Amino acid sequence: MRRFILIAAACLMPMLAWAQKSLPGIEVKDIDGNKVNAQSIMDDGVPVILSFWYTTCKPCLQELGAINDAYVDWAEEAEFKVVAVSTDDSRSSAKVKPMVNGRGWVDFTILLDENGDLKRAMNVQTQPTVFILDREGNVVYTHTGYTPGSEEELFDQILKLQ
Repeated sequence: MRRFILIAAACLMPMLAWAQKSLPGIEVKDIDGNKVNAQSIMDDGVPVILSFWYTTCKPCLQELGAINDAYVDWAEEAEFKVVAVSTDDSRSSAKVKPMVNGRGWVDFTILLDENGDLKRAMNVQTQPTVFILDREGNVVYTHTGYTPGSEEELFDQILKLQ
């Protein structure tokens, strides 16, 4: 039993430590290819839904689609923004802009993390991974994977930050 507790504590400590972190100042590109500092997404001073995804990830596309469908209703109740970070590499990142436009994700800020620097800095292991950032850029909630309806928990977390 003691060994189990030690192993569980060792596994949970990195997750608990990460919960206190904030958005790193990693350089990425915007959807038009301009270099930007990732921390600039916090310039509006509003909470952020930060989603890591890639173009061939079906659960990623489902989750972002569900967020997009609910965005108009959510925006009436809370002030926040959605930032979708594509982790497609430089060979496949050309597909991102047409996909974003085709899916109507016009309210999202799209960033390209072609080298995976932001993904590594945020310790993203699986996609989709979504973070909720408070007004100062601190991570207050993390979710990995997607099941239909789980986007509602994201909105509940945003409401707590209002």
